[in-house]
This record gives sequence, structure tokens and C-alpha cells, in this order.
Amino acid sequence: MNLQNAVLEGLLVVLVLGWIVYRQTRWQVVDLARVWRGPIILAVIGVVELRPAVTGAVVGGLAVGLLVLEAVLSVGVGVAMGTLSQIRRADGKLEARTGVAGSLLWFVMVAVRLGVDVWASASGAKIVASVGVILLMLALNRAGRTLILLQRTREPHQVGAH
Repeated sequence: MNLQNAVLEGLLVVLVLGWIVYRQTRWQVVDLARVWRGPIILAVIGVVELRPAVTGAVVGGLAVGLLVLEAVLSVGVGVAMGTLSQIRRADGKLEARTGVAGSLLWFVMVAVRLGVDVWASASGAKIVASVGVILLMLALNRAGRTLILLQRTREPHQVGAH
């Protein structure tokens, strides 16, 4: 990978993450017809981006271990974000936002991601540091948040809870 591609891929990740954090701090209608759209789009783009990195690559035990560790942490942080999300009823519709506290968990995600990247690069498991993997981890995070948010919106006592 050349420097220009690395910069462009890094910019893509920063833009996606910025868009997600911005949207998390705004009240959004919980639309059951669209709630899975974000995680699915991120996962599909992640798989497309990952294919060239996987082609011909040897995925060793360390890479698999790091991927599993990061996946568990991504889902866990997503669940925490879903738990911290604020839910309200406005104009007859359910709305939610993760808010500042939940958005601060992105620092945890970024710190874990940087640590995993350094460990993977130093150990020769470079596939773990690919943009495709990063986007897949974002998709898992969003899926974890969505699962909890959907569960909470189905429980009447949770609506309006902060």
C-alpha cells in the first residue's frame, strides 16, 4: 500500500466516524425499516475493501485472535452506547441519541484500534490493520448499539430513561 492510498483510507475512516459521532449527538427517529441500514452498509463496504487485502494473504492465529478480540470489544462498546442512549417520544415517534457520554466511548474504540494496529503491524498480521477490518468493526459496533436500542424501545419503562 502506498502513502496516498493509506492517507485516503485514513480519511475515509475519519469521515465515517465523524459522521457517526455527529449523528449520535442529534435526536434521530428510530425507524424500524431503516435501523439496520447503517451497520449493513458499513459491513458491505468493509467486505469489499477487505477482499484485496485477503487475496493471497496468510491469516495466522495471531491475526484471528486480534480480530476476535477487537470484534468482541466493538460489540461491547456498541452495547454500552445503546445502554447509554437517551430515548424519548416526540410527535408520536420514538427518537434516540447516544449523547455525549456514549459518544465519548469512541475514544475507547480509537484507542483499542490504534493498539491493535500497532500490535498487528509489529507482529506481521497486517491484514488486521486494513480499512476493511476497521469498517467491519464499526459495523459490529453499530449492530451492538442497534440491538440494545431496539430492545429498549420495545420496553415502555425504558422510553424517556436517560
